[in-house]
Parts: sequence; C-alpha cells; structure tokens
Amino acid sequence: MYKISRSNPRFSNYPLGLLRSLVVISDWVSFADETNNMTNKWSYKNQSIQTIKNSSVIFIPVDFARVIQNGSSYILLYGAGIYWTNFSITSPHSITTDHRYLTGLLLPENKWLDNHFNTEPFIFPPGNDFIASDHMLEFPFTSLGEQDDIAGQRRRAFGRGIILAQLVFPFKEPLLMLRKATEGYNEFDTPDSPMRVLISEYDNQERINQIAVEKPDVKYELSIPGIKSIKADLLNFFPEKWSNEVYLNGLRREISKIAKDFAFIGAPLILK
Repeated sequence: MYKISRSNPRFSNYPLGLLRSLVVISDWVSFADETNNMTNKWSYKNQSIQTIKNSSVIFIPVDFARVIQNGSSYILLYGAGIYWTNFSITSPHSITTDHRYLTGLLLPENKWLDNHFNTEPFIFPPGNDFIASDHMLEFPFTSLGEQDDIAGQRRRAFGRGIILAQLVFPFKEPLLMLRKATEGYNEFDTPDSPMRVLISEYDNQERINQIAVEKPDVKYELSIPGIKSIKADLLNFFPEKWSNEVYLNGLRREISKIAKDFAFIGAPLILK
C-alpha cells in the first residue's frame, strides 16, 4: 500500500479543519457492477424485496492511499461515511430504510478517474470546483466558506445553490444520520471503532460490492439491500500493514478528527 499524503503546510490553520470535500455515489448498485447491474434477488430479514428505491453512499475523505494488488491499482479513501438505502418489501408505497456506517471506500483506480476526471490534486477538488459524473458527485467545503469580496460572495451563493439542489434535498435523511453519528462517540470516535470498508471491486473482481469489516459484529453484518455481502474478513486479504495495530490506530485517529470536523463544522454549513 502506498499512502499519498497531502502537504501539511498547505492545510495548516485551515478554518474548515480537515474538511476538503464530500463525495456522493448516488446509485451504488449500478456503480458497483455496471456490467451486470447486480441482478441479485435482494432480500431483507427473510423477505423478498420488490424494488430498491435508493442505494447511496455519502463519504467525507480525510486522506487516501493507492493499493496495488495482483498488478492492479486501487484507490482507498478513508474517512467517515454512510451507505444508505430505502426499498419496498410489500408494495411500492411501503418503504423501509436501512444503513451502515463506513470508514473506508475502495474502488479501482480507473473507475475513480473515469468518474472523477481530476488527477491533481488526486482526490480533493481544486478551489471551489464541483465534480459530477453519471454516478459520482463531489462537493468542496471551500465553496461554503466565508468570503470577503463581492465575487467570492457570489461564488459562495452559487455553491450554496448547487449543494442545496444536488446534495441537501435528495440526501437530507442520510446526511442527518451521518451528522448524528459523528456528533456521538459510538461509531467513529472510540479506540475500538472497527474499520469498515465498502468495496466496489477488488483483486481482479474476486470481490465485488462487499463491505469488509475489521472485527466481527453480528448486528452490523446483517444483510442489507444493495450490498452483496458483509463479512468480518478485512484483515484476511488487505495488505500486511493493516495487521499492525499502531498503523490502524493512526487511521482511527484521522477518521475521528474528520468525523468531528464534519459534525461541528461541515454539517452545520451544509444543513443550515
């Protein structure tokens, strides 16, 4: 695994803390397997699902790494996020909602670039740029920051309009859930918080659309529509560095920081 760090001096004394951007994958089912469109017969608590209305990912990355596996390159974002889905079991008018909190998002590098079309800086949008593709949106927190001049205030108003239309209105429920989770200390901020990585594709398609968890959690590992499987096997196949508790604790500290920055800086800017 090769960690690609950001320049520390560039981000020192930054009023938004560690926040740079918020990534949204609006249709995870299609994004995870664009060729087969996940033709699984989904079920929930032993009941057949008629339709999945939404399967979305909201993720606030604190940093990322490139993972090389069997000659293929993958991008691992780590930070605080949520997989959120609503679906119908009995009829289209009966909607059930479920979610899983995430600390990582893993996808092939070419898929990231195809949906991101931005290579420098590799993940975080330059300036106030919004990034949009068929499945992925990225919103820069800088577009909501205070501006001193008239032009900056106009850009801020424009950015606010985009975020309301493309982020807050369609994804308000998972945003509120993520805000509540990051405000507390039960999901991202305890020393025992496990790493939970949502995988689009890994190891030459040996793994497609899975959540890999660091530690067993019976409740978390319950099946959820839109995700092919959830298994506590992350440390069985990830690079050896992940078996180092010191390394994992370092990741947890960074995730804890970005979670708090989102709860008390980012979320109030977005949801006010």
